[in-house]
Amino acid sequence: MVISETLRKWPPAIAADRVCNKSYLIGDKEGEGVKLYPGDVISIPIVGLHQDPDYFPNPDKFDPERFSPENKDQIQPFTYLPFGVGPRNCIGSRFVLMETKAIIFHLLSKFTFEASPRSCIPISSDETGFTLKPEGGFWTNFKPRK
Repeated sequence: MVISETLRKWPPAIAADRVCNKSYLIGDKEGEGVKLYPGDVISIPIVGLHQDPDYFPNPDKFDPERFSPENKDQIQPFTYLPFGVGPRNCIGSRFVLMETKAIIFHLLSKFTFEASPRSCIPISSDETGFTLKPEGGFWTNFKPRK
């Protein structure tokens, strides 16, 4: 749940692009709307979906309970896309999740953590790139467990 909520707040990619393979009208049938043609590129704003209060109430709050077994069914399909969706989703998504859990387990078993004075709290995003990253970096102090 914590990893899922972390990926909702800070997805690895801010958008997913797709290429249209047939004509499509977004909007009403009377010509009002946007016409898409084969070859047009569509950008799906993953961060926008993940931060939309219509899909994730109180989106700025870090709330792992959103992904609890009791609440998971309330997430609308195709609104949680940290690795994309469908046949072109990230091929390494399952591996990354398994590897992340293993790393967290080993780090927590050997170290305690505390925020470094160099870290900016609350975290703000550096919006200059194509991925989300904390402004000024994210600094953590590790102390070996006894």
